[in-house]
Amino acid sequence: MPILTPRIKFIDKFLSHFDSLFSTKNQRTLFREFIYAMFKDYKRLSLAAIADNAHINYQKLQYFFSERSWDIKALNDVRVTLLQNQRTTRAYHKGVLAIDDTACPKPYAEKTEGAKFQYCGPLGREENCNVAVASCFVSNSKHFPVDFKSYLPITTPNPQNFKSKLDLAKELIDDAVAKAIPFSSVVVDSWYTSTELIEFVSSKNLSLVAEVKTNRSILFTHPQTKQWRYLRGNEIIPLIKQFYQHKLKPVSIPQANGNEKTVFTYALKTKLKDCSTELQVIFVFDKWSEHDDKDIHILITSEPAMSVKAAITTYLLRWGIEEAFRELKDSFCFDQYQVHHQEQIQRHWIMAFLAWTLTYWIKQNGCLSKILSSPPQTIGECKQAVASLIIIDSAFLLSKNKELAASLYKIQSQRFKKKLEN
Repeated sequence: MPILTPRIKFIDKFLSHFDSLFSTKNQRTLFREFIYAMFKDYKRLSLAAIADNAHINYQKLQYFFSERSWDIKALNDVRVTLLQNQRTTRAYHKGVLAIDDTACPKPYAEKTEGAKFQYCGPLGREENCNVAVASCFVSNSKHFPVDFKSYLPITTPNPQNFKSKLDLAKELIDDAVAKAIPFSSVVVDSWYTSTELIEFVSSKNLSLVAEVKTNRSILFTHPQTKQWRYLRGNEIIPLIKQFYQHKLKPVSIPQANGNEKTVFTYALKTKLKDCSTELQVIFVFDKWSEHDDKDIHILITSEPAMSVKAAITTYLLRWGIEEAFRELKDSFCFDQYQVHHQEQIQRHWIMAFLAWTLTYWIKQNGCLSKILSSPPQTIGECKQAVASLIIIDSAFLLSKNKELAASLYKIQSQRFKKKLEN
């Protein structure tokens, strides 16, 4: 049991919703103290570091992560239900469901289950890493992760159970629909924009807005022969510039600094090769922002009536999932774990999801507005504010219990003990 137990009312209120998912009081205590400990900054996160910070017995915490009597999916279901039950946090129909994957580099973890030498987005190169495919609700004012799936390479045991990233993406879409998460479109980047996913989304009567690679074959009327042909996007681009320059239409898109940028576009209703779904294809002749490394983008939408501006602004909401990944890693150590088995890795991930969600819930509900003169505006700022409150609350508890303070820090000096009593 922990020696010191901070009590912050709004945190305990949030965590109480998960009590029924743990079969014993000891499990509930370990869960609670683990989440509290996630608000501390660590040079390197590990179960030992968590145990030391929360004053939990390390063996008990290790057993908590390895035993099978609490369920990851059940925790996530309650987490999402909790968000959906409040106006300040719930998803709504003007947002999108973004799907993407993120990698957790593990260059020296030869025995970590599921880790493989593969492309690692955070490093921009191939590296030994674990990969999670995730879904995220994103709107102009909100974003929160909905669920995640571990991507296990085919080289892992039981290859007959292998699921590709596309398989996992489809499961995440089905899961969001089953959870009744409202959204206007599914949004993915060019890696996920396969015929398989396009037709899957269409079969579910859902809207898709996505980017395609410039080498994708698109049915296009050649301006000289007037014949319909499948041409690669990078073959169509110079034809548009040469023959249809006068048909390019300007569209203003929002920038991170609050300004707008004008890009020129060319749109047509057509099909991709080997894909039966009717699509609107949009060529965008400019960078999304000054940080973009691509001069031309090709978007598709399965909604032929969607305006070009709506398609672009809908697609750009996809960056919300990148922001969620960054917050999970920077603030809650999503990629910092020292466990080797998949179940334990996934348990670490759901704990990071829960700590992130608690912070989001605190921020969206203004729990700190009456405590702080300037309420935090970001997840990182909110985490720091909560961490400070935990320290203050702990200090208050110690000030009320001198014997506890002396025993906690193993103080031997009689002179120092007398100072505590004053």
